[in-house]
Amino acid sequence: MSQEEGAVIGINLGNTYGSIACINQHGRADVIANENGERQIATRIAFNGDQVYTGNEATPQLVRNAPNVIDGFVNLVGRKYSELGEDDLKRKSSTVLDINDTPSFKVEIDGKETTLSAHDVLVRFIGVLYDAAKDFMSGVPIVGAVLSVPIWFNDAQIKALETAAADAGLKVLQVIPAAAAALVAYGLTSPSDAGDLPAHPDGEQGEPYAPEKTLDRNVVVVDFGGSSLDVTVVAARAGLYSVLAYEHDKSLGGRALDDLLVQYFAKEFTKKTKITIGEQDARAWAKLRNEAEVSKRSLSASNSAQCSVESLAEGVDFSGSVNRMRFNMLAGDIYQRAQSIVTKALDAAKLDASQVDEVVLAGGAARLTGLAEQLSLLFAEDSATHITQSIDSDQVIARGNAIYAQAIVHVPKDAEERKFVESLANTRLENTDALSAPATTRPIGVVLDAPTGADAERVEKHIVDNQLFVTVIPASTPVPARRAFRFPVAAGATSSLVRIAQGTPSVRVDTIQPEPLDEEDEEDEPLEPEEVKSAYVKPDAQRIVELVVPHANSAKTVTVELIVLSGGQVTVEAKVDDAADVAASAKISA
Repeated sequence: MSQEEGAVIGINLGNTYGSIACINQHGRADVIANENGERQIATRIAFNGDQVYTGNEATPQLVRNAPNVIDGFVNLVGRKYSELGEDDLKRKSSTVLDINDTPSFKVEIDGKETTLSAHDVLVRFIGVLYDAAKDFMSGVPIVGAVLSVPIWFNDAQIKALETAAADAGLKVLQVIPAAAAALVAYGLTSPSDAGDLPAHPDGEQGEPYAPEKTLDRNVVVVDFGGSSLDVTVVAARAGLYSVLAYEHDKSLGGRALDDLLVQYFAKEFTKKTKITIGEQDARAWAKLRNEAEVSKRSLSASNSAQCSVESLAEGVDFSGSVNRMRFNMLAGDIYQRAQSIVTKALDAAKLDASQVDEVVLAGGAARLTGLAEQLSLLFAEDSATHITQSIDSDQVIARGNAIYAQAIVHVPKDAEERKFVESLANTRLENTDALSAPATTRPIGVVLDAPTGADAERVEKHIVDNQLFVTVIPASTPVPARRAFRFPVAAGATSSLVRIAQGTPSVRVDTIQPEPLDEEDEEDEPLEPEEVKSAYVKPDAQRIVELVVPHANSAKTVTVELIVLSGGQVTVEAKVDDAADVAASAKISA
């Protein structure tokens, strides 16, 4: 899109922090900074006299002016006060009030008591982000934005978000799930040419997936944000995403980690000064919390962090430090709970950890190393599962939104696809039948005799009854679906047999006994046997089709195309040496 036509942006509107991304001159998504150089902007507004503070500038107001500070309002929009829970109402800032069943706040603006609904506050905040984007664009008009929301947002919340954006003067191209935005940022399921999207798995400098993994993968998106943990299990199939399971925990997030650091530093202060911070000393706790959050962020980039607070309590200053190892010990329970939520989501998706190809980390709290270290315990050391976090986790969703927005506006304006995509912003979920599609319930693939020689060791854990099942169309693939594969012809052969079958995903568990202790180590505790899991597919005894492909004895390769239609019909076509004519075919009704 040219400068004359305008630019698009992506906005990650979190309940704790927001961020904005655009497409730079190199075609890459970048998170932009506001006038204060901040890329992560606190979802917070404060009023002090005739002054209005937004974003990170509003945070210091929590110390002396907390009743006039409004935060945590994004998740309130589109909901009735009577629908809110205790977690929604608990806060250190302005109290959430019930004004005609609408979540609202009362603050003093320029000496006058003013009532603002959650919608009013959100309009102001989106306006701030929009202004920051316009300043960064230096006169290039912004023609639209893609916003992301948690998957648990309902229709009313999404509509309220779109309305607030419109009231702030921003055109919404589409609202997408935050997990989808994270996947788009890495280009995980895009079959586009290299360079169209950041290379996977590690941005511009990353290596691509192995060829057999480029189209179809099982991905877990772990969004560890400021106020909650969202885990989404996604079947990524050739550019289409299907949510297999989802888990949400409001008790886990960056604030829970802040609480740990606040208590740790409070004890350190008491140990050094013999002064105990009183429970009612809101100012002291606010000071300590603000600095503890800064320390937490520092630990994502360095092995230690300082925490300094002037006149913390009774006029006494505090200066302390914490290293990453100590912090990870403090946060161990939270990380273990996060791992259990991931396991719960996998159980709901009926997947074992060994069947996961990718774990994508998103959210500011995911930048801390402890989460990735804990999640890695779910997977064997030699597992093919990749934990992806090369893009800063607090930027990945905004960048994905920007890439998605760019994809929308690249579709020609007069194309039916463009009209359809733009109509989605005004389409409620109950009216989106066209977006749903039937999917395969079991994997479909080719059955081979067990290989011998060097190849045997590589696939030995996948062999069942002396047969190897190679998945061509995985389970949870939306249909109609088309896949193709090519195999070499045995020297001198005049025909090849192609056996297509469905299979049952299974997990093999091997127990590895520890090495015996040396005499010098007899006093050590004996090591426990280790269980190693590996995923494989057991082919059905009954084949979908066994296709004999005739060819000359000089043939080199056979290419097989497999098509599955929504009614269960399966078509198999085989061609020899890239010939235009089909050498053999079969159609079967499943």
